[in-house]
Amino acid sequence: MFPMKLLDKQNYGVQWNVPILRIGIDGKAVKKHQCVTTLTNLDNNSLITVFPAASQKKLIEEILKIDVKLRLGVREIALDMDKFYISLVQICFPNARLVVDHFHVIQWAIQLIDEQRRIIQQVTKQAFPIKQIIGRPPAKLTKSEMIKLEDSFSTCSELKRSWLILQELRKIYRQKNWKKACSQLRKVIWLCEQSCIPEMGQLAGTLRNHRERILNYYISKLTNAYTEGIHNRFETIRRDHCGINNIERFSKRLLFCFLPFSVVLEYFLPQIV
Repeated sequence: MFPMKLLDKQNYGVQWNVPILRIGIDGKAVKKHQCVTTLTNLDNNSLITVFPAASQKKLIEEILKIDVKLRLGVREIALDMDKFYISLVQICFPNARLVVDHFHVIQWAIQLIDEQRRIIQQVTKQAFPIKQIIGRPPAKLTKSEMIKLEDSFSTCSELKRSWLILQELRKIYRQKNWKKACSQLRKVIWLCEQSCIPEMGQLAGTLRNHRERILNYYISKLTNAYTEGIHNRFETIRRDHCGINNIERFSKRLLFCFLPFSVVLEYFLPQIV
């Protein structure tokens, strides 16, 4: 096993010493009420740093330690719709255009529909066992799954209307240009408002509040997929870690696992020898 004392002695800092035009930022829960914040280089798909669990004030202080020329040189940032990160990057990267990752937009809509499903179940005392399939695109559903959906929709038309709105939401990201995407977004907001479904009304408000950041996707098609992929690997590292008692040590370990081999040798070979 890797000697953790050597890991504790190192301070990797931020792996950022050249201009980066596009970055990603996202949080990942690793322990109850604790998360790490990941900063990635989307120009070449590499990890910049992992910040341990901290308040927004502390994160801002840490990011502001990065060379101001590098921060001001960032032109685009991919992130989710969390106000925590939106206000953070507006302070730390004032010249950057914010792009809400489309994965989070779709997931938020699916979450609201599932919440609607649960409430309907509680009120009607009927089961709608479609949690695992209601959020999947129709093209990825089998014939039996579609029949299962239709059976539930025949009992509850409100669920079907919300599901159809979700499909219209997906169409935003299939448009050819910003203008058509903007038109489709307006249509989705209108459908949400006309549905008179509380959860869809909540979705309409979210889409309206993040309209510009959602449509910024059509300027460069920037996504946060690389950052999300890193978070999937974090899960494996967390399981290997056999529990997390020290969030700062865990953040160091995450960063160490993504360091280039040449950098690892530079850090540890003199101490091991």
